[in-house]
Formats: sequence, C-alpha cells, structure tokens
Amino acid sequence: MKSVGGHSGFAAVCLLACCLIFAGLGPAAMAQGTSEFTLQAASFDPIAVVPSGASSSLITVGYPANSTTSVPVTLSCQVNSQQAATDPPVCTVSPTSVTVPGNATATVTTKSTTSTQPYSITITATGPTTTYTAPALSLTVLAVTPQFTLSVSSAVAPSSVPAGTGAEGTVTVNPVFGYVTPDGGITLACASITPLVTIAPVCSFTPNGSTLKVNGTTAVNATLTISTFGPVTTGGAHSSRSVFGLWFSLPLLGIVSFGAAACGKRSRRAWGVLSLFVLGGAFILIPGCSTSNSTSTTTPNGVTPANAYTFTIVGVDSNGVVSSNTSTTTSGPSVSLTVTAPPKTP
Repeated sequence: MKSVGGHSGFAAVCLLACCLIFAGLGPAAMAQGTSEFTLQAASFDPIAVVPSGASSSLITVGYPANSTTSVPVTLSCQVNSQQAATDPPVCTVSPTSVTVPGNATATVTTKSTTSTQPYSITITATGPTTTYTAPALSLTVLAVTPQFTLSVSSAVAPSSVPAGTGAEGTVTVNPVFGYVTPDGGITLACASITPLVTIAPVCSFTPNGSTLKVNGTTAVNATLTISTFGPVTTGGAHSSRSVFGLWFSLPLLGIVSFGAAACGKRSRRAWGVLSLFVLGGAFILIPGCSTSNSTSTTTPNGVTPANAYTFTIVGVDSNGVVSSNTSTTTSGPSVSLTVTAPPKTP
C-alpha cells in the first residue's frame, strides 16, 4: 500500500506539474491573431499620464503557427472611454503598415484640456484577408492642478559689465494644464543671489505683478533687468564770465572817447594813452571774473564688488501658486552676470 500510495503521490505531483506547464504554455504563450499573422501589444508606458502627456506601446506582428509567409499588415488604434470626454486622447501608429515579421509603436497623446479619467485603447491589425483586434489596454489621464513654470528664453546680455551699469535678459512664463493667471497677476523676483555681498546687484522685471498674466495656452515673456552700483560723477555746470568782464571796460572807454573829442590834439594823445591803460586793465581783470567747472566722483550707495553672480528666478501669483519648477529641493531657472571693477575716472 505504501508503494501504491507512493506511486499515487508521485503521479499526482507529475499531473500537477504537467497542468502547470500546460497552463503556462496556454493563453499567455499562445499566439493571438489569425492564420496570416500574430499580434501582440505591450502595456502602455507610462500607464498613467497628466494632461498634455503622452504614452506609447510596442506592437509586434509575427508569423502564425507553422507558417513563415510574409504578408503586409495594416495597423490602427482607437481610444474608448466609459464616460463622455472633453478633448479625448488621440492614438496613432507608426508605421501604419508592416510586413510580417515587424514592429510598430502606438502613441497616445493628450491635451491640457483632456478629461481626467481611465481610457481603453484597442489595436487592430488587418492582413490581406483577415483582421484581428488585440485585447484592450488601459491608460489613465490623471487629475492635476493647473500651474505655471518659468524658463530663461534669452540669456542676460552683456554677460559682463563694469560696476555701475546693467544688463538685460528674457524670462518666459509658461502655463501648464490650462493655467490661467488670477486678477492679481504673477510677481517675478530673484529669490537668491550668489555670492552674498553687501552691495548686491538688483533685479527688476517688466511687466510684473498685476500686468503679468497668461491665458492658459500662450506663454508670456518678461524682461529681466539687472542693475549694479558704481561711481557717480557730480559737479556744477560750466559758465564762464569772461565775456561779461569785457562789459566793465565799456563805460571807461566811453569817458575816454568823450574826453579825447572835447580836447585838443595834445590832450587826445593823453586820452589815447589812458584808453590803452583801460583796455589793458580790463583784460587783466577778465580771469578774475571767469569761473571754471569743478567735478567730483561719489559713491552714494557704494560699489558692487567685482564677481561672477548667479540669480535664481521664481514667480508667485496672487493666489499663492508658486512656479512649479521650484520646490524644497529644486531651484527655479537661473541667469549669470559677471561684474568687473568700475573704470577709473581721470
């Protein structure tokens, strides 16, 4: 009985193993398709996307059992949903036709306004005389929060400036998932400047605040201006009084001329000599009546130290939504500017 029992147990194990083997070689290993071809479609990767996202699946078309005949096969795909969808995903196959054996890729794309729900995608292959549709594959469009990102579309130029001058660049505000700016607009700022110095460069943006808005589909540019501090030349305007000094001699010359006309010839010589003294004295006094311009150089705010500076840019709207390419571990986009020593004044 033991022996029978042992053989019975062994037979049971063999039977179970055979069942498992055949089960493993069953539906999962059986070629699915027609007498002309087989069709296999891998799961979409990724299996879930956000609006505006995309996912793809690898399609394999092979020989059917006991056949090596190459035939042309046309491929297509279709997206279905249980609920009505706004701007549903679109599926395309590339290439749309292959010859057995061959591969193709099915790609599903979505829009920022695509309804967030599960979808099923079916892939169909059509040979010369037969058609086969593979089991539906799943893809989910996830619900997300509309937001915006920042990018530097134009680097700061010039890239190097002396202290006291500045440079400009362009920052782009990009709406994501249909983001629409609230009435208060978006405020852009340089959140950090490295290295830290006492008299650091200053950032400004145009437009900014309530005038900077995006409509959910179109990106908007803002001009970034970086200003630095340097020497300021001051002084009064130049106004010479040399011409006015000549007027002082005119009354005296008038008196001399009158006296010369009223007197005799000998007296005229004396008055002539006197007039020469008057004119000579006038020219001597002219320098004392003139003024010269005096200038000076000051630094009322100090001078920005020469260094290579990096500016990290962030944005926040009036509802408190922060640009999504910033987080506790990731900074926003950045720009760089090199500041050199100011030129020496003569």
